[in-house]
Amino acid sequence: MRKKRMMALLLTGVILASMITGCGNQQTETPEAAEEMETAREQAAEEAPPQEESGGENVNLRFCWWGSDTRHEKTLEALAKYEELTGVHIEGEYSTISSYYEKLVTQLAGGTAPDVIQLDYPWITELAAQGDFFVNLEEYDIIDFGKFDMDYTKGWCSEGDKLAALPMAQNGFTLFFNRDVVKETGLSIDESTEWSWEDLIAEGEKFKATNPDKVFLHSDLHTLEKNVFKPYVLQQCGGQWINDDFTVNFTKEQLANAYAYLLELEEKDLIQPLEETMAYNGNIDQNPIWANGEAALLIRWASDYPSLINDNVQDIGCCRLPVIEGAADTGINCKPSMVLAINKDSVSVEECLKFANWMMTDEEAIKILGDCRGVPATAEARGILEENDLLNPDLKTGIEIASANAGTAQNGYHDNSEITSISTEILSRVLYKDLTPEEAAEEFLNTIQDPLATLAGN
Repeated sequence: MRKKRMMALLLTGVILASMITGCGNQQTETPEAAEEMETAREQAAEEAPPQEESGGENVNLRFCWWGSDTRHEKTLEALAKYEELTGVHIEGEYSTISSYYEKLVTQLAGGTAPDVIQLDYPWITELAAQGDFFVNLEEYDIIDFGKFDMDYTKGWCSEGDKLAALPMAQNGFTLFFNRDVVKETGLSIDESTEWSWEDLIAEGEKFKATNPDKVFLHSDLHTLEKNVFKPYVLQQCGGQWINDDFTVNFTKEQLANAYAYLLELEEKDLIQPLEETMAYNGNIDQNPIWANGEAALLIRWASDYPSLINDNVQDIGCCRLPVIEGAADTGINCKPSMVLAINKDSVSVEECLKFANWMMTDEEAIKILGDCRGVPATAEARGILEENDLLNPDLKTGIEIASANAGTAQNGYHDNSEITSISTEILSRVLYKDLTPEEAAEEFLNTIQDPLATLAGN
């Protein structure tokens, strides 16, 4: 049973990866896919680096994460420092988000996953349904829990009574703006701006009338689904995206309204055509439009701030995500930017925990890592960064604005991989004009019934 569930989860990862790289149709499990899964397991088992028993300098661990080049560089620097201090070697395995989940699921299925694993919080729930993969952190007296807000930590990082992870940083949706473009074009926006979505369109039309060669709202399919479509729906319905009883909390009309809004953005040339952005889907900061300083606005997680800075974009501000008039909820998602879990099958669980504790509570580690994962989750770490001018004030402002306007805290089903892949694929068909907003709403409601039933155990 566990093998079948893991196979289904892997295929979900394949679907999600295909959405991120622009492929359209939903995939289903086939004998060929099952054979590929078994081959992937065998290859993962063959290629996994050998692990050595716990014991100081003989320990070799693996740590996987996703992120920007800045995050990679700072994390590798921290790993080198930890080895210098302890003799424990930790191999860094890093990638972009677009391939991360699929690879992790394959490794977990084959028993070859790294020892220390960066996760997105909803994956805790998804993966727990397939097996017992992660250490219960409270069973060991190694992590200094006194430095964490345990209500926040348990609220976001638990599966039932098990504390499966630690929050690495705080995060929230933010509307970023390139201050140089704002000054050049006269766009009226600053940190106090609180637009509605209709205001966004009105300001965009004025912007494009005088700056036809610039992009108003920089985006890709991944960003539009997560940062515009879902908030727009939640602002209408309030509450959860998917209820705890595995029913939806939105109506067909509310979905159609959101699809229609996104289509209006595309038709009024306020976002780039989808076909121009697909090569950078999931890596929006690498799109030359942003990299060359040719875009005004961008909706991203506040923790993405460091990756948005480059040679041509040096001055970025942020303000509140747009909210519809008369909203039932702001729909502004505030959560840990990512969480850290320990592989239960690691031969060096205690060494993993020592490293995790050092990474998030040691002053030297905190200074090395800075704000590469966002605003740290512990008050002590935030204080250390501020005292040493290592916490970007605009990043801090973004978190503060998002937190002050936070919507309903979403459960783990909000970012369920299979439902997100369906949502992303249908949104792409709306923007390619293969579906009307009304047709898309009906198809979305119909298509997610099977994954909802699976989540419910039916």
